[in-house]
Amino acid sequence: MTKPILDAWFCCFFCKSKYAPFNCLIKELFAHRNEEKCWLLFRENSGLQNVTFFDEGPSCIRDEGQTTLIDITRMECSNCGEHLGGKIVHVHERHPIIREGQYIVQLTKKP
Repeated sequence: MTKPILDAWFCCFFCKSKYAPFNCLIKELFAHRNEEKCWLLFRENSGLQNVTFFDEGPSCIRDEGQTTLIDITRMECSNCGEHLGGKIVHVHERHPIIREGQYIVQLTKKP
């Protein structure tokens, strides 16, 4: 007998389109958590859907006591345009967990 595969997805807050499978989640980036939002790190081959990527730019990620400079593209819901996070396209310094091709999903508490 095979084990059932978890078919849970993260969905856009506004239009409810599913975009990121839960089983591709690596970890929460706790250094980026506050009362309004948290960041989640996803594997590079996550099979995201209903997303569009725009404009590459620099950013920093703090994790495991280390700050890492990255280049990241903006990721939006392709159905409603809501900002969902980004895709890491370049990592400037070696990091034990952060890799090129991974995705960062930003969960925001909406009123």
